[in-house]
Amino acid sequence: MVTKSIEENCYRIESNRLDVYSAASLEEDMTSIFQKGVSSLSLDFSNVEEVSSAVLGLLLYKKMAYQKQGVTLLLINVNPQIQKILKILNLNGYLLL
Repeated sequence: MVTKSIEENCYRIESNRLDVYSAASLEEDMTSIFQKGVSSLSLDFSNVEEVSSAVLGLLLYKKMAYQKQGVTLLLINVNPQIQKILKILNLNGYLLL
């Protein structure tokens, strides 16, 4: 589900739909990346068209857990529809670059 991008510590989400069924796989991939000892992690959402509340909850949880370890987590290349959802939930400044 997550593949390494050209940029350092930037990983592309390959799935266009992140829902409750893909949340477990996303969490496993993020945990694997975190265990590699990164100091920052950017998730490229350029392919993502839909995000469920379960995945948003997972991203918030991971953001808080990573912050405690001194690691930053940001979403990049987020489409306008998902940006609008993040803005409504007041999460745009928290998760977006």
